[in-house]
This record gives sequence, structure tokens and C-alpha cells, in this order.
Amino acid sequence: MKLLEYIEKIPDNDSPNVFGLHQNADLTFRKKKSLAMINTLLDTQPKDAGGGSGKSREEEVKDNVMKDLLPQLPANFDLIDVLDKLKTLRGPKGLGEMGKLDKIPLNNFLL
Repeated sequence: MKLLEYIEKIPDNDSPNVFGLHQNADLTFRKKKSLAMINTLLDTQPKDAGGGSGKSREEEVKDNVMKDLLPQLPANFDLIDVLDKLKTLRGPKGLGEMGKLDKIPLNNFLL
């Protein structure tokens, strides 16, 4: 049973260090794989034979993505209201005074 437990703990992907490569080698590999997958998806999309809308395939994909994602976005916020709310927040005990945006790390992050 210990052998099966050991096998399950082995990572699915080998670290580039195992092969004497830098960590960026893994990043480059994953980026190339992602681009290849996206290109394959774009190449396998159905192509309309007529219509003559004048839009390229990339423009149609962009329009479809915008149509799907824009309704999911939250409403715009008013920066002045956000700044006023940040001035009233307190950070962790001993880290800063209320209203001092540059003294409280959480406020800097939220801003």
C-alpha cells in the first residue's frame, strides 16, 4: 500500500530543475502550449460561407466575447466614494491611524 501512496504523491509535471533548466523554461513551454491551443481553437471554428458582414474572424470572436462578458461586469464605481470609504477604514492594530492612506497597507492595496 505504501508504494501506491508514493506513486500518488509524484507530481504530474516534472519541474524544469530536474532537467537542469531554469524555471522560465516551464513558463515558456506553457505559454507556447497555450498559444497553440488557442490557435487550434480558432482554426477549428466554423466558417460562414456567405453573409458578407465585412468582419474578420477575430473581430467576430471579440464581439462574441464582449457580448458574453460585459453583462457579467460589476457596475462602475465612483472613485471619490471609494477614497472616502478608505479614509474611514482601520488597519490591523498598531499599523496606522485612521485616514492615513499611505500608512495602512490594506488601504494601499484596496486603492
